[in-house]
Amino acid sequence: MKALLRKLALGLLAGLLVISGVWLDFYLPEKSITTITGVEVKRVDKDGPIGKENPADGPTTDVYYLYTVSAGEKVRVFRNEDTGWGFPFYFKFNSADVQARAKALEFEKGLARITSYGWRLNMFSWFPNVTKIERVESAEVSTFSFFRWLGFGLWLLAWGWIARLVWRSDWAWPDAEV
Repeated sequence: MKALLRKLALGLLAGLLVISGVWLDFYLPEKSITTITGVEVKRVDKDGPIGKENPADGPTTDVYYLYTVSAGEKVRVFRNEDTGWGFPFYFKFNSADVQARAKALEFEKGLARITSYGWRLNMFSWFPNVTKIERVESAEVSTFSFFRWLGFGLWLLAWGWIARLVWRSDWAWPDAEV
């Protein structure tokens, strides 16, 4: 019985480990070196971009988009939207300033290091959200993200500690009588 409970607990922990790892991968910042090829502003509501097919039916906001191409001609689209005071807690209030920087880099045709979080999922029209743009001189500049690896390191330490507790615990469950 103890072995079964231990296996069940470790299986549950493994599932939680995978789910929390995917969650961290989505929300922790990553950096990429790319060339900005275009920028755009779209008015959106809760249903997406406003147009003939989707008239505005509630509060609206402006969402900025950045079009980029990186080494190997890989095209990537980013969203540039304020996070405000809400989750995720990037406290980003400068999307217009970031967009102006992106527009300047578009005209220069130079390389940019873009810090963002999130994934590009075509099926759901999800785009990574830009938090910072910097001009760089070469594609050999570091894309190391300290906070991303610090977050994953602390996450692994915590899960290792939890797994150790579960593995070494002495399950004091009474044996079931039939």
